[in-house]
Amino acid sequence: MDIFGGAPRVLGYPRPVLVQCGADATLRCQIGGDPRPDVIWERKNIPIVTEGRYKLSEEGKFYLLSIHGVSETDAGQYICKARNNVGETYAAASLKVEGNDQQLEVNGVEQHITENEHMNGTSTLQNGDHIEENGDQTEGNGAHKFDPEVDFTSDDKPKFLLMPRSLRVDRGEDAAFSCKVWGRPLPEVVWEKDGKKLNDIFESAHFCISIQDGGWFHLKINRTRMPDKGVYTCKAMNCNGEALAGAVLLVEPVPEREDGRKSNRRSSKHIEEELSLSRLREKSPISTSKVKKYVVAEGKHAKFRCFVTGKPKPDIIWKKDSVPLKPGRRHLIFEDREGYYTLKVLYCKVQDTGLYACEASNALGDTLSAVHLSVKTHVRFKHPLKDLEVRERNVAVLECEVPDESVLATWYHEDQRLMPSSKYRIEQQGTRRRLTIQDVEVDDDGVYLCEMPDGAKSIAELSVKKIVRKLPRKVEVYEGENAAFCVEVEDEDMEILWFKNGLKLHETHQTILKSFGKTHVLVFVNVAHQDSGVVTFVTGRSKARHRPPICPLGVKMDLDGPNGALLSWVAAPDNQTTRSIFVVESQEVGSQEWKKCFTSENATSTEIRSDSVPHEGDYRFRICCINKYGRSGHVEFPKVVHMPGIKICSHLQDLEVTEGEDALFSIVLSASVVGTWFLNSAQLQDGGRYTIKQSKTQHMLVIHETLAAEDVAEITFIANGVRNSAVLKVKKFSPVLESDRTKKVETGDIIVLYCEVSHPSAQVCWFKDGEELQVSDALNIQSDGIMRRIVIQSAEKHHTGVYTCQTSGDMITFMVEVANITLQAEGTLRRLIIRSAETSDAGNYICQAENNRMEFTVNVRPPVIIVEPKDDVMMERYISEDIHMQCELSRSAGKVQWFKNGEEVEESGNIQLTKEGPYRRLTILHSTVEDGGEYVCETNGDSVFFQLIVTPPIQIISPTESELKLTHLASTKLELNCQISHSDAHVTWYKDSLEVEECPNLILEVDGAKRRLVIPVASVKDAGEYVCDTEHDSVAFIVTVTPPVALSCPENTPRTLECFAGKSIVLEVKASRLNADVKWLRNGQEIEGSNFVAITENGLLRRLEILSPSPMDSGTYTCDAIDDRLDFQVNILPPVNILRKSEIHTNLKVLPSDDIVLECELSRDNAKTKWYKDGCRIECDGRFCEEEEGAFRSLVILNAELGDSGEYFLDAGDDNIGFQVTVQSPVTIVGNSKDADFQEMTTGDDLILACELSRANAPVQWYCNDKLLVSDSRIHIECCGTLRKIIISNVQPSDSGKYTCDAVDDKMISVVQVQPRVVEFLTELQNTTVLEGEDATFKCVVSPEDVQLVWFMDNEVINLSDRIQVTQNGLCHTLVMRRCHMLDCSKIRAEAEGTMSKANLRVQAHVMFTKKMEAVMAEEFGDATLETEISLETGEVQWMRQGLVIQAGPRYSLNQNGCQRSLTIHNLNLSDRGTYRCETLHDRTQVKLNVERKISIRKGLIDQEILERETASFEVELSHIDVEGIWQKDGIRVKPNNQFRVSTNGRVHGLTLSSLTLEDTGTIVFSAEGVRTTARLTVKTPVTTLKALVDVRVEEEFPATLECEFSRQNIEVRWFKNGTELKPGKNCRIYSMGRKKFCQILQCSLADSGIYTCDVGESSTSCSLEVYLEDLYIQEDQNAVFMCEVSLGNVSGDWYKDGHKIRPTSTIKTRTEHFLLMCNVKAEDAGEIRFVSRDVESSAYLEVELPVSIVKPLRDRTALEKHRVILECTTSSASCSATWYRGKERLVPSDRMALLVDGCCHKLVIQQVAVEDEGTYSIEVGEHTSQAKLLVEELEDVEATENEPAVFQCKVSVAISRTPVWTLNGENIQPGPSVRLENHGTVHKLTLKHTSMDMSGVVKFNVGKAKSSAIL
Repeated sequence: MDIFGGAPRVLGYPRPVLVQCGADATLRCQIGGDPRPDVIWERKNIPIVTEGRYKLSEEGKFYLLSIHGVSETDAGQYICKARNNVGETYAAASLKVEGNDQQLEVNGVEQHITENEHMNGTSTLQNGDHIEENGDQTEGNGAHKFDPEVDFTSDDKPKFLLMPRSLRVDRGEDAAFSCKVWGRPLPEVVWEKDGKKLNDIFESAHFCISIQDGGWFHLKINRTRMPDKGVYTCKAMNCNGEALAGAVLLVEPVPEREDGRKSNRRSSKHIEEELSLSRLREKSPISTSKVKKYVVAEGKHAKFRCFVTGKPKPDIIWKKDSVPLKPGRRHLIFEDREGYYTLKVLYCKVQDTGLYACEASNALGDTLSAVHLSVKTHVRFKHPLKDLEVRERNVAVLECEVPDESVLATWYHEDQRLMPSSKYRIEQQGTRRRLTIQDVEVDDDGVYLCEMPDGAKSIAELSVKKIVRKLPRKVEVYEGENAAFCVEVEDEDMEILWFKNGLKLHETHQTILKSFGKTHVLVFVNVAHQDSGVVTFVTGRSKARHRPPICPLGVKMDLDGPNGALLSWVAAPDNQTTRSIFVVESQEVGSQEWKKCFTSENATSTEIRSDSVPHEGDYRFRICCINKYGRSGHVEFPKVVHMPGIKICSHLQDLEVTEGEDALFSIVLSASVVGTWFLNSAQLQDGGRYTIKQSKTQHMLVIHETLAAEDVAEITFIANGVRNSAVLKVKKFSPVLESDRTKKVETGDIIVLYCEVSHPSAQVCWFKDGEELQVSDALNIQSDGIMRRIVIQSAEKHHTGVYTCQTSGDMITFMVEVANITLQAEGTLRRLIIRSAETSDAGNYICQAENNRMEFTVNVRPPVIIVEPKDDVMMERYISEDIHMQCELSRSAGKVQWFKNGEEVEESGNIQLTKEGPYRRLTILHSTVEDGGEYVCETNGDSVFFQLIVTPPIQIISPTESELKLTHLASTKLELNCQISHSDAHVTWYKDSLEVEECPNLILEVDGAKRRLVIPVASVKDAGEYVCDTEHDSVAFIVTVTPPVALSCPENTPRTLECFAGKSIVLEVKASRLNADVKWLRNGQEIEGSNFVAITENGLLRRLEILSPSPMDSGTYTCDAIDDRLDFQVNILPPVNILRKSEIHTNLKVLPSDDIVLECELSRDNAKTKWYKDGCRIECDGRFCEEEEGAFRSLVILNAELGDSGEYFLDAGDDNIGFQVTVQSPVTIVGNSKDADFQEMTTGDDLILACELSRANAPVQWYCNDKLLVSDSRIHIECCGTLRKIIISNVQPSDSGKYTCDAVDDKMISVVQVQPRVVEFLTELQNTTVLEGEDATFKCVVSPEDVQLVWFMDNEVINLSDRIQVTQNGLCHTLVMRRCHMLDCSKIRAEAEGTMSKANLRVQAHVMFTKKMEAVMAEEFGDATLETEISLETGEVQWMRQGLVIQAGPRYSLNQNGCQRSLTIHNLNLSDRGTYRCETLHDRTQVKLNVERKISIRKGLIDQEILERETASFEVELSHIDVEGIWQKDGIRVKPNNQFRVSTNGRVHGLTLSSLTLEDTGTIVFSAEGVRTTARLTVKTPVTTLKALVDVRVEEEFPATLECEFSRQNIEVRWFKNGTELKPGKNCRIYSMGRKKFCQILQCSLADSGIYTCDVGESSTSCSLEVYLEDLYIQEDQNAVFMCEVSLGNVSGDWYKDGHKIRPTSTIKTRTEHFLLMCNVKAEDAGEIRFVSRDVESSAYLEVELPVSIVKPLRDRTALEKHRVILECTTSSASCSATWYRGKERLVPSDRMALLVDGCCHKLVIQQVAVEDEGTYSIEVGEHTSQAKLLVEELEDVEATENEPAVFQCKVSVAISRTPVWTLNGENIQPGPSVRLENHGTVHKLTLKHTSMDMSGVVKFNVGKAKSSAIL
């Protein structure tokens, strides 16, 4: 498979180069591509060209950049970019330059200090730039120069006493590696990560390196990040050597909720990191129009590389369409050796199309780069492959559907083509393609492809459950680097093993094996070339099977082939146990790289052709064997072979085509490879104007409809190093050659005129001499693509002329000349031919040859032709008519012949032939039907046909009368019918002697032989005489039409009605006739009676009544009587409604003297209304006025009075509305007693005066001592509803006086007296106790606020200072004494205007916590005790939770014991979880209490076996209630439905499954908060016995097999013998094969006899087993020996024959070993021999055989084909066996052949015997043989000439006395003059003497069961 196509790809990445300053440096990069790519080198995005110190060069596929005399400024990153028409790629090369004075200093703390000097960089993402920091530690050529004479095996070289251990930490935790190294001198240690120095990738603060005495070295990674995971190596070096050790660090992501718990301890740097990540996540979406586009074909790989630098090392996230990508089977995410972050999408699908982004971020910034990937697909599969997931050892089936049955499909497992084998079954059924993988293993996991020949692929992934994360297919590393492998399995406790090349791996200082739960890691540290091999991870299998294959044997190379080498080998014999594949690899001489060129599972040879190697050259080959456990060693083939490479067998050829034509280019190579076509360097794809095909080694390109712009275009083909080009020339389009525009042809020749048009769909017209040509028998107009032509099959003189082909914008002209004289020369013969001679061609013609001449006289007479009729004549006549047929000739002397139906007509009694001048006439008198037929009048060169049909005359069958009288009612349908004798006869209708014409009211109908005249609506004017007239008969209808119905209105009935809705409407019409039928219509639509419409009749009256009409019933009503109609115009007025009634304010409150207006709007302007007040009609007077304005109705009441209050009502007929009007009284102050109110107040108080008015909107004014008050800073006036309030703040004595609230109609008076203030302590001072060093605070609240307060301490005024401060906040006064000491103990007093407050200050020593509390873990419903210690026994503590003090109670116990303080919480629940705090006066401590809810399963699930359609119930009992559980079936969560019912009852959880089927078999899982229980549900059908045990009788010492079959496979069976269960043993095997169950006894003995039973619980079957002595077949005069063995020794027994005890005689001997000998047996000795010992016995039969012979031998037989034949032979004994043969072939029974034995008679019966059954048949009986020949005969087909005899002969196997039956075409043949039947024993003969054409057919012979047939 061509995975990458021709896009450039890096074959060998450049290695980092380290050189000394001033030396030369060369960077190398190996790149391949087809076509060869253009390569440039860049540094810092600036292209490098060959000049100065830089030189660019190429060596094959290696591209080199050489720099002469490098300096430190040349250090950095160089980018090698390659591009061709297919794609592009790039690789980075690193150049480091060492100064001459640099030394390697890596020494513990010194190194750490050096690193701290580095500056943090920023995160940048760019192509080709790499930031180098100062202070990098380097190693390499100049670091250490070891003395080559030093003994590196010395014990003084470094050794690791303790190696660093692998770690797994959570993100944000610290990781520390430690190792202990020994060596003399003490080694220097360098730490690296993934082969890079730490200060190259980490900022200095992120790690710390330290050393300790004793050779301890430490590396600490601070606050680990996700990029920190990897392999860390510790290299120890001294002058005696070096040592290396490594460890793995795994960093696990931490869920967000865990991060939240640590948020209070996060540093600012962590916050910055999160902010940067959030900024990255919140970036605006990337516009796909601004990113690079990358297109890849479906099934190929896509690779994206991103170069990122920064310190700290950036965190890289790859995303697709903003969704993060995880590494998987098809998504490889890694950092390559050049520092590029790489994403590789393998085997791209259409679903992979999208925007891919590489996002990088660290603590200092973030950036991203994006590219858009488009996956282009070929012709789609009808049904593509689907991803599949299976378990090990199962069968996996992948299936897809291709477009057509003929399409071949190729299967691949990733890049390995699959071939049919025991492992893979490849099937093709119609359009379906199926791959079946047997015995699936972990190695079968991967991507599978089905590919069609055109390159279209369907892709699917097969997942094998067991290993979640699998090994990569291939890992490439450089020498000195680390190779890491990581695997994740399903369960943590699975046994795992690592193998390399089949050998089990163990941990060493360079091999790291580490397991972290389900994750297992293998790392090879500092790998070397010899470490290459196959790494295998195995889990869950026996160690004994982990054996790698053995290398192949007997390798040979044959170089006799023309194009390559034939490699052959022999598979090692031990490789058969495990499936292995052979891998052949090639290596070009001079190269170190081996490349795979062939793989196979079964083949032991392969031919290596030039297409198997990349290019021409000398190659070596080697082979190895690989299986799942490793790889064998390589065996190299003995010779080097030169591979010629791909050669061109047939080159591309330059091609010249006309514009619009197709251009075909073809090239043939020496081998089948994939190639690419280019047009002027642009790659071509199959589709559109380009068709690309490949057939084995031939490649073809078709360019459809070439363009003028493609003239002189270069067509290039490139494949596997082969390149070939050709030139395409496109000529300007010319419709036709100039030489083809003039045509000279001879008479009778074909004329072809053609031209080409520029477009296939262009329309043209052909003309001759200006007249357009049409297609005819002689002229054909054709259109084929761009070709347009006319073809004249036979040229005539009149075809001469000018022909024109015209299009819409162009035309072309042809000149055609047809000559009728042709000159021919044939040997010595000369000939002149005049074609289509005319009279003008008459004359003398002379043929002259030198002096000799010959003259010809030609007279041309015109032929006799028929002038009239010119065309054939069709004649139809009736019986008895005289018929005349006449022809007019061109000459009177012309002769004619008359023919009828091909036979010449002769004159007779009713036929006359007459001749009159040029007229020739045939007359038939009194014609009959027999005279019909085809008549021809024929002259010598012309003829005319008369087709005569004679039919009986046309008669009218019905009505039989010639005249009928009809009376018809007007306005009804009138029908006149008649039936004629001929269905196709013409009929004419007349009315009053005038022929009628069809119109809408007169229809003429034809129905077979019936003719009908229909008048749909008859009227008076339609009366009259109607005649139906045929050619020979007629009938008349006298029609009378009564007058039409007239309608009129009764008196006083209006035609226009108008009424209101709901009132009935009656419309009446008077008809002129009682039986008049009328219809009522409304607006043209017919009205039918209903519950709302009544239609009645009363004599001549017709009435329509509409009940409860609505406005919708308005319209035009029509009474229609067909002949007359009356219209009524009805208008239904809608009811009067009051509009927007809900919006009208119906509750009005007004003041006296105001005007009252009540108003509403009606739905109709002219509606009548009435106003009422309190039920009485309102009459208009001076104050009440009713107003109307359009649809508005108003009632206006002027100058309202209190008596106007009440309910007003408007009646509008159909609607009404009421208004509630209230006329309010004058404003009053509610509760005003008219007396003044007295108030006394204290200075500083607030004065509040308030009153309530009778109306809310009434205004008031406030006065003080008759002075108007207004709002200011002290006075605040409020108005809230009916409440009026004034507030005067901080009143003074001057505010005393009279206050008045004036409400116009009412007043309220208050007298206020303001008294002086009183000072008092609202809150007294409190005694205070503080600890030494703490602050003491005293507070008191004194009223009023402005009081003067003085503080005293021990009766002395307190002097304020920095330590003692006094503050006031309103009424609150505060004294603060800071940092109190013991001398501050005193009495504190506060004095305010003679009033005082006192308190004491006590200072105590500190109470501290001396023991911190540790987190406590407890279980739910248990007790938890929190303990701590304080510094003083007398100290007091408080326990708190969530700010609340905990008091002792039933659930809380507070205890103290000396300095210990404890809190015990009883009967814990989950809500008790949290943080508890214990506080003293100055110290506090806290502890976290975790309450675990340990859910346990008290009763788990139990496996169940249920029959189909039954119900299964599962129950789980937990230790707790209110626990949410999850039910799963086969890994899918169960959702309740009709079949699945989930229930919970306290601790019991239930699942009920009903209506079970076999598909419901599976695993039921219940899980809840960390606990899990499973059970197996097995649904089975009731077991029935399909095949019962059968009784078995077997000879002693022979095996016996008991077999039975049940209806189900996987069932448990038990075998019993005589009621005792059988167990498998040495002599008893019990096994199953599908539904069949077997019990096998390997060697039967007498004790094995008994009753055997197979029991499956639901069903059982039994049989008996009888073990007997072997019957003995002895020939006469031989000895017979019987032996019997019993289970006990020394047991006597007796022998019996036919029930009689046998006594020893001279010929009968017995022994104690149960032995019986009978000598010289005779026929009478035959019988049953029985041995009896105690209660057991055994019997056998003695049969004495007489010598056998063939009594009646076989006889030759002759049989008819397809019939039965019997060969029969009789022997002397019925017990002998016989064998049948045909020739030397032994015969066996089949569908056609049966071998029968009937006593002594042996028969061979052959059914449907065929000719190939002929031959010699023999039967072999003992030593005797009999033979016979079988002949098969059949009637042979006979072909005879008419009137000659035909003879048929048939031979049967035996002579039969019955007379045979001969038939011809199914009719029996009887003997007669022309038929002769002969019988000669087994030979029968039929002779037909006079044969004729009508005797052709099938001749059959039948006698008994013998039949045969032939064709005559």
